[in-house]
Amino acid sequence: MIEHHPSGQGVFFLTSSAGGVYAGSSNPPFSTLTLPLPLSPYGELKLAQEHVVSNRLLGVCDVVIGRVANLYGPGQNLEKLQGLLSRLALSSITKTPLSIFVSLDTMRDYIYSDDAARIALHWIRKYSGMKTNTPQIKIIASGQPVSIGYLIHLMQDIARTKTPISYGSHSSSAAQARDLRLMPSGQEEVEGFLQTPLPAGTKSIYLDILDRYQTA
Repeated sequence: MIEHHPSGQGVFFLTSSAGGVYAGSSNPPFSTLTLPLPLSPYGELKLAQEHVVSNRLLGVCDVVIGRVANLYGPGQNLEKLQGLLSRLALSSITKTPLSIFVSLDTMRDYIYSDDAARIALHWIRKYSGMKTNTPQIKIIASGQPVSIGYLIHLMQDIARTKTPISYGSHSSSAAQARDLRLMPSGQEEVEGFLQTPLPAGTKSIYLDILDRYQTA
């Protein structure tokens, strides 16, 4: 990209991870003013990507870095299922116990994938062609944190069945922050793009996975 010397309007958008870069940070809710402190190789990688893009593309094109909260939504590959909500839905349907290695009061911010995409597009359009010469860092989140315990009860209400859970401990839990509340960037600007309440989005995941299992 640097070699081709792009001209005209356009933005380089980097998808980063709010949970990854703020895992070890202090005093939630976290904002773009919070000092990032990754605890895992994944978080370190995302922060390194931010630094590379910020330094290498300076003066080349406008840059927007989206630090995205926990994405969720239907359509995931069931063979590589990721995300707590999708795994809760799958466990509710198959009755296969889901292992949880963190406290049930662990707080996370979940944002529906379509809503996150609308917010990302808003920031891309806003900064396209502005020639700010400064990377714009934006937190893309719902601003409505919930606990893991709440998510389990929510899925059970939707599935109308008990979700089998296996509780335990694992070394990987050391890299999981207890409280990852986030302050969305430009909250008043983007609130109109948050069109999917968590219960509705969770139900869409459950129905999607249920449909695929019933038609398989």
